[in-house]
Parts: sequence; structure tokens; C-alpha cells
Amino acid sequence: MKRSLIVIAFASLCSLPAAANAQGFGILGGLSWGNVPPNGVSPGELKANSGFAVGLAAESGGVVGFGINGLYAQRGFTSSLTGSSSKLNYVDVPVYLRLSIPNDMITPFAFVGPQASFELGCEGGNCPSGRPKVTYAGVIGAGVKLGHIVSVQGRYVYGLTNLNYGTVSNTNNYQPRSFMLLAGVGF
Repeated sequence: MKRSLIVIAFASLCSLPAAANAQGFGILGGLSWGNVPPNGVSPGELKANSGFAVGLAAESGGVVGFGINGLYAQRGFTSSLTGSSSKLNYVDVPVYLRLSIPNDMITPFAFVGPQASFELGCEGGNCPSGRPKVTYAGVIGAGVKLGHIVSVQGRYVYGLTNLNYGTVSNTNNYQPRSFMLLAGVGF
């Protein structure tokens, strides 16, 4: 029994360098462009606000892997009728399946998975009290990793939760959508 524990401990220590190389940690940052889907008849027009996103990323390596991010992201909209805006600040936490073609120079990758977003605050004159503070979305994206340090990616966030901003014909009409263009630095 004691000998098998020593063998298991030794094998675990020998596999640590390989596991460390398969893990990737880094910082992501870039721009976020919003989109307002046309649901309901609105008195006026809603225009999506754009902003930025910045945060941390962790991914497993190999052809098939997993990833998780923690991103501060800005979203919201402006109404052409009232001129009021809602600037929503979130912490987005996507968890995704990642497929890549590993290479020393350029590694293309694609990913897909769910995302939970936790509202940090709402600024502006159009922040109803009945909106959900936690929202859900689907995330799909692709990018390239240059060497083992720098990456560039695009991702589309398809909001699934209604934020309960009413229109004339529909009280559940605003599901945020956004496209993000992000650059990353790994360490």
C-alpha cells in the first residue's frame, strides 16, 4: 500500500510540467458592440450602447479543451424618444468548450458555451427596478493564438434573458446581444 502511494505521488510529480503547459492563464481586453433586437412596437427607437470588456481567462490546452473567463463588460441602450439611456455594467462568466489546432506559430481555435452575467450597476434615466440582476446568454467565437502568448478573438454573445424594458405591445422585449473583439496576453 505504501509503495503504491509513493508510485502515484512520483507519477503525479512527473506529470506536473505537462499539466502546467496544458493550462493557459491570461488577460483579455477589447471592445464590445451592442445590438438591440426589434421585439415589440416601441414608441421611438432603441440604439445599443457600445463599450469595452476586460478581464481574466483560464483555458486547458490540447485539441479539445475547456475555458472560463471573468470579464467586466459594458452594455445598454439609448431611447430616441426620451433621450434617456441605460448603461449596464456586468461581470460576464462564460464557460465554454474549446476546439483548436495546436501549432507552435499560429493556433486557430473556436469555442461555444453558456454564459452567466451578474449586473454590477445601471446608470442613466431608464433603469427599471424589475429587471433581473443575473442574465444568461450563449457564446460562440473564434480566434487565433500567436505563439504561446498573444491571442486575438471575436465572440458573439446571444442574450437569452429578457431585461423587462417595456414597449407598447410587449413588456419583455430587450434581450442584449453583443459582438466583442478581444486581444489577450497569456502568462
